Amino acid sequence: MRLLWLGVDVSRVLHLAAVFCLTCVLLKAIQLFHRRRELLRALADFPGHPTHWLFGHVHEFLKEEEALDKEELWTQKYPHAHPVWFGSFSAVLVITDPDFAKVLLGRGDPKDNISYKHLVPWIGNGLLILHGPKWHQHRKLLTPGFHYDVLKPYVGLMAESTNVMLDKWEKLTADGKSVELFEHVSLMTLDSIMKCAFSCNSNCQTNRKNTYIQAVYDLCRMVHQRLRIFPYHNDIIYWLSPHGFQFRKTCRIAHDHTDKVIHERKESLKDGQEFEKIQKKRHLDFLDILLCSKDENGAALSDEDLRAEVDTFMFEGHDTTASGISWLFYCLAIHPEHQQLCREEIQGILGDRDTIEWEDLGKMTYSTMCIKESLRLYPPVPGVSRQLSKPVTFPDGRTLPEGTITAISIYLIHRNPEVWKDPLVFDPLRFSPENVSGRHSHAFLPFSAGMRNCIGQQFAMNEMKVALALTLLRFELLPDPAMPPLKIPRIILRSQNGIHLLSPALCSHIPLSVLLGVVFVLLKVLQFYQERKKLIKALEAFPGPPKHWLHGHNHLINSENILHQLVSWGEEYPYAFPRWFGPVLPTLVIHHPEYAKSILGRTDPKASVPYKLVLPWIGKGLLVLDGSKWFQHRKMLTPAFHYDVLKSYVTLMSDSVKVMLDKWDKRITERKSVELFEDVSLMTLDSIMKCAFSFNSNCQTQSNSHYYIKAIFDLSYLLSHRIQTLSFKDVFYDLTRSGREFQAACKLAHTHTDQVIQERKMLLSNEKEREKIQKKRHLDFLDILLCSKDANGVGLSDEDLRAEVDTFMFEGHDTTASGISWLFYCMSLHPEHQQRCREEIQGILGDRDSIECSPNPSHFLMDAACQQVGLSIFAIHRNRDVWEDPEVYDPLRFSPENSAQRHSHAFLPFSAGSRNCIGQQFAMIEMKVALALTLLHFELYPDPSKIPIMIPQIVLRSKNGIYLHLKKIL
Repeated sequence: MRLLWLGVDVSRVLHLAAVFCLTCVLLKAIQLFHRRRELLRALADFPGHPTHWLFGHVHEFLKEEEALDKEELWTQKYPHAHPVWFGSFSAVLVITDPDFAKVLLGRGDPKDNISYKHLVPWIGNGLLILHGPKWHQHRKLLTPGFHYDVLKPYVGLMAESTNVMLDKWEKLTADGKSVELFEHVSLMTLDSIMKCAFSCNSNCQTNRKNTYIQAVYDLCRMVHQRLRIFPYHNDIIYWLSPHGFQFRKTCRIAHDHTDKVIHERKESLKDGQEFEKIQKKRHLDFLDILLCSKDENGAALSDEDLRAEVDTFMFEGHDTTASGISWLFYCLAIHPEHQQLCREEIQGILGDRDTIEWEDLGKMTYSTMCIKESLRLYPPVPGVSRQLSKPVTFPDGRTLPEGTITAISIYLIHRNPEVWKDPLVFDPLRFSPENVSGRHSHAFLPFSAGMRNCIGQQFAMNEMKVALALTLLRFELLPDPAMPPLKIPRIILRSQNGIHLLSPALCSHIPLSVLLGVVFVLLKVLQFYQERKKLIKALEAFPGPPKHWLHGHNHLINSENILHQLVSWGEEYPYAFPRWFGPVLPTLVIHHPEYAKSILGRTDPKASVPYKLVLPWIGKGLLVLDGSKWFQHRKMLTPAFHYDVLKSYVTLMSDSVKVMLDKWDKRITERKSVELFEDVSLMTLDSIMKCAFSFNSNCQTQSNSHYYIKAIFDLSYLLSHRIQTLSFKDVFYDLTRSGREFQAACKLAHTHTDQVIQERKMLLSNEKEREKIQKKRHLDFLDILLCSKDANGVGLSDEDLRAEVDTFMFEGHDTTASGISWLFYCMSLHPEHQQRCREEIQGILGDRDSIECSPNPSHFLMDAACQQVGLSIFAIHRNRDVWEDPEVYDPLRFSPENSAQRHSHAFLPFSAGSRNCIGQQFAMIEMKVALALTLLHFELYPDPSKIPIMIPQIVLRSKNGIYLHLKKIL
């Protein structure tokens, strides 16, 4: 029996409908199968994490807070790039390598139509979404809106909005509870951008009744909500849902407001007088600039384009900046040492002011480094995507066809261990100028890169600086251990549970700080008193000059008279006397050979106070080591100073000396005296680079020849400066500018040394290369260290290798430079001895102008019992009981017959005993080479107007340099 309705066979209709539906399903299945096959073919060269046949990788990301951590693990397993599948028929290639990112960002591919399409109903086709000629037109028209002169007056507006937020925090933190930052910061950036975009004082931080403000805030929330709920990615499902209905309604509110403002501003611009007022007012807002912009054909933006750009600016300039500021505050909360350095820098810049101005932003050097390091660890936009408009070939030869969607993961590039050393460590010094210079151009991409980089990046950086400066002036940021943030990747990087910080006002800590300070001082005084009693008892058998209870002997001497004072006290108190550096730091100064022999015949370790200053640079090398490890290293290093090794260094030293002499040759035409120490120091540095690394540095002629050379030179200078200023406390020194420069220079020096060691080890692992190195004309210091083995066949570790190379660089450069400089000065004061040396050299070399074939520490310190013993080599060498007429320069003291009767420990330029200087022969050879070649070319005369003032630092220096007149020998 047939069922008829209005004469139509219903069963037949249902049958046809069923066939139609099945056909549609079949066609869709074929389409999806074809798409999957194309994707599999396109991504075949890119291995990735195993997929589920239906869900792809979606089931891996069910917990949003674990998504980024999983991606980090996949990046390490599948370097450069890996696919991520959203179901069976949708995939993107995630880029995690800067070289791959550089290839993609250097092209003009459009954004993909998946990630960004949810924004289009709100922000329209603005600069974020556009591509092709229209994008170029809009970019060109908008660029003036971010010019220096436009951004400058915005700083005051940003400061106003930040202060409103901080005033709210004052009330919220009164009860001691943590504050959820993101909402407050987001409202602050929204308030700020309303002032910059519309010249509108919205009061949105204190009054949320403004319909437009509420609409913008709701739209940001709903876009993120849609991304989180997977079925809402489908337009049909979303628009039919209550959320979709609310989104459309809110979009209308935002669009109506923007359209109204644009229309009113356009009307006012039609009035000539009103137009002049706008152009003359204190600052142009973003809308003014858009309305006044014209392309080369005189065409302006349409109303639709204007609305799209204003809405884009509202979204990008508000939510993304809020993310950056919130994560910055979190980073500083968990790293209080960097927070304090930023605060000190800001206080130094602003002084008594509580406002910030445009000119202050450029001075925030360390704060900017902290901002950039925060942006590295927590980039506000964790990734950008592109849909390929044409095929692409990556650096390793792999290709992708047109139409493929790629996601450049800024978050993963910023945490890639192949790109960043210790990527999870918060280290602002990564962004110091010297560290930035050698980095890949696409290693740091918080604002993307290439022609589609963020047009508003300077606006965002300015707002972050303003917010940071004003916040740190008023609050101390502390993490809330009960609510650590859980990172989740959306269009911007958010925390699933918010970012909660304890933000006590700085002033509220004063009473507690005072109390803690008083307790600390009392405990410290008690500790000092006990130490002082112990030290006085230990030194009671050694009389010395009267001391002040607080200053010790510091008030009796200064850097200019200290050496002469020590000699004077040595005459008054024979053998040894205590020298007090303040109330609890004495040194027993030894100035007699017999006492020195007793001390140097032992194997006591070095004193901790002076030598600890060089530890961050040279590490635990031969200079600092003690015990069995010192013996092991000494034994392994001894072959590096064998006669056959040193013999080949003479030519290298000669080359370096000749470069210095050529410089002097040009300089003496000025008829001015020459300051020797800097030139000699560069010469010994150049020489030791050749001997240590087989590296021709050109450091004597090119001031910027190599970052490592500059680092070594800076380290020597900073060490001397630290000793001169008595900055012995690491905690305080590390907070100073010099301390930060020292740490940065250490990092540079270590990076270079590590790189050279690794490269040389790779060469030596190749048997043929090893044979080449062992057969070459001379082995450098590093070759010998790498080939050395102890009795068990074990070589030095990488850490030990670096320590020994850095120790050799320090001891063999600055100390030898001191010895040569003072030698030249002595020769200039005693022309008769200078001439005899010259005649001897001329007799040896004849017509040749080439020669064939360490340390000069002013104090040598060791720990002994409960006090430090200081062997004053300077005082021993000028002791009247040991040397007749010690102030007289008499080389014949060292004739064989005079030396034979002398005490074994009367002459200690290289120390003595088991810990004597291992490189003394190296130093003596370099001094001989420098003396010989210099006396062949120049006569040396003192400059009577610039007499050197000796100061004892790690090496013996002159406070005012060593100036000599040079006369060319024709």
